[in-house]
Amino acid sequence: MTRTCPHCGHILAGDDLVCPHCQEPLDVTQRISLDNVLWCSECGALIPEGLDSCPKCGHETGLSRSRRRMAMNLPEIESAGEGDSEDEPGGGDASDNHARIESAIPGNDPEASPGAIRDRMPRPRAFAFAALLALVVVGGTTLLITHPWDPQATQTKAKEPADTSMSGFPGFVESLSGQDHDREETPNSSSQSTLEVLTETHEELGELSEQIDSSEGDLRDLIDGSGSVDAETGLERAGAISISVSNAIAGLEEGGFAGGSHDEDISNLKTLGSWLRNRCDSLTRAWELAEGASDISSVEGSIDSLLDASRDYGRLFSESYDSWAPAESDE
Repeated sequence: MTRTCPHCGHILAGDDLVCPHCQEPLDVTQRISLDNVLWCSECGALIPEGLDSCPKCGHETGLSRSRRRMAMNLPEIESAGEGDSEDEPGGGDASDNHARIESAIPGNDPEASPGAIRDRMPRPRAFAFAALLALVVVGGTTLLITHPWDPQATQTKAKEPADTSMSGFPGFVESLSGQDHDREETPNSSSQSTLEVLTETHEELGELSEQIDSSEGDLRDLIDGSGSVDAETGLERAGAISISVSNAIAGLEEGGFAGGSHDEDISNLKTLGSWLRNRCDSLTRAWELAEGASDISSVEGSIDSLLDASRDYGRLFSESYDSWAPAESDE
């Protein structure tokens, strides 16, 4: 059979898949005309041109130009109307029955219909559940951080009592006054007057100065070999004195005395405390040298240098202590 290109009409040779004339692809389904074909009257198969018998069943006669309908066992379909006659579908042979066949090809995009769009939207119940879940998560996190049932949970103040019996101060120190006392508990907010509090602080600084002098004497006796206090005990006592001096200074800074008539007295007491703290620093380093040395004579020169460096602070303290005692204001 002669083939022609469906695009340009050029005659094709062989089984070309591309037209040599217009270069259009030919490997597509072609429309076959059924105007001049023959059908087998026995089986209904297509008879190619030039054959006298059916290639499927071998029947030689009865070639027809109409295709035979094959008998099919289809169920009977009742008539949809009331006035149908017996000759209508449902009253004859199964081969004459006619059934209504609906197309299986979908119409327009069903996802674009109003009903489909409404179905894809979250339900109010989903919104309510999401809001409730967010409230639980945020509220739980807030409660976990703030601890409203335990206001002391986030405080960082030292709460463990310290045993000071080995440092020359019997009993326990519950907390450092300069670090852990709330401002509501300062001496200025108690029944004591400002003058009484400053006077007590002045006397406390005088006692601490005497303790520093005593500790320096113990250290010099240890160097001379006549001391009764060993290096470890001397270091512990020097540390306790340093803490007491720091507490006294912190009490003045946090006492809420600013803006009163005793500003000069407070400034003088802070200066006295600073001189004592400098002496404590040198004294503590000197005891550390003595405690860490296997032979104290090997560090004697370094210890003397530290004690001599703090001597000026002791002299300034002694010269100013009596004249800086707090007194009632003339105002």
